[in-house]
Amino acid sequence: MLFLDEGPRTGPAIVFIHGIPGSVDWFSAVAERMVGEFRVIRVDMREAGTDGDFSADARTAPLSALVEELDLTDVTVVGHSFGAEIALELAAISNRVGRVVLVGQAPDYEIASIPAVAKWVVRPWSVRLAQRLTPGPVIRLACRTAFAPRFRYDSAPGLADALVRDFRATLPGGLAYAAGPRSDDFAAHPLDARVRALTQPVLAIHGRYDYLYDSTETLARFAAAGADTHLVDHAGHSPQVEQPDEFVSVLSEFITRTH
Repeated sequence: MLFLDEGPRTGPAIVFIHGIPGSVDWFSAVAERMVGEFRVIRVDMREAGTDGDFSADARTAPLSALVEELDLTDVTVVGHSFGAEIALELAAISNRVGRVVLVGQAPDYEIASIPAVAKWVVRPWSVRLAQRLTPGPVIRLACRTAFAPRFRYDSAPGLADALVRDFRATLPGGLAYAAGPRSDDFAAHPLDARVRALTQPVLAIHGRYDYLYDSTETLARFAAAGADTHLVDHAGHSPQVEQPDEFVSVLSEFITRTH
């Protein structure tokens, strides 16, 4: 597994897990602000499911091995979007995880704004076709709804290029899974139920203008499951990108309080 390991080795360890599509770049602004005090590890999950296996065991095995290899203890695992469920899965099997932070992810698809037709249209072959043929400006335009109104790409250095690069590099089967079978997996095992089953403290962070998942209902369900919650007013689906200062402040306070 590829990863970036930055900051003091003796600092509190944080593992950041990006979503689909995504890359370590989606936590770069947060990493820049935290490496002075924390050991920041950003893992590259773009190869997860290469063999077509998107089971929980397949997703978490490389991460569990990495945490063991680096001998991390009391680690904070932060997962964005698709990465949120991976963070919960890792916490459920590893006693090295001290706390979990869920970013921009609802407990299931009951409150998701995902067209029902997506599971029939978003297939590996159609994703590969879109990756090859869709011009960069169109990819950036299609991603506008992932951010709050009036958010400017140039306010996050490198984001405009990352949007295009990550879409072209993501695993087609991963996007197809997220648009289809993931809904059934969530229905059987919603994330708020998984939060309720954990012994580690959990924090859910959500942007008010997340057009993919309703922020109010998402945070209410996680709160009912025992998680701490935080609403980022001027952010959409990716508050760590849109409001990194607020994100870092909330994350640091949570780690300190639960350490």
